[in-house]
Amino acid sequence: MNANMKKNAIVHSALLVALSLAGAQAANAAPKVPELPSGWEACGGVAKAGMNDCAVKTSLHSCVGMSKTDNEADSYVFLPKGLCAKVAKGTVLAITKDDLAKMKEMMMKKM
Repeated sequence: MNANMKKNAIVHSALLVALSLAGAQAANAAPKVPELPSGWEACGGVAKAGMNDCAVKTSLHSCVGMSKTDNEADSYVFLPKGLCAKVAKGTVLAITKDDLAKMKEMMMKKM
């Protein structure tokens, strides 16, 4: 193998690695919709900015970790049933497993 062939092989290898990493990042970039744990409820108005589990359909953002400000009323976190009512400004939102499945389906269509 001469020097030019070695150089080309190195360049091609580097390009393959870069493309592989880009593909892996794109696959991981798909929005994630969390599952509703059994015995838990969606508690709105208590999540810190960027720390929400999801958001209601009418929200300006799609889901996990996308809340822009603290305590957004339409962004929620999952808490054990009964705990949300004990948290200041906590509002139990009527989110079902079917709602989450529909949100996941809508997000996949957007991709």
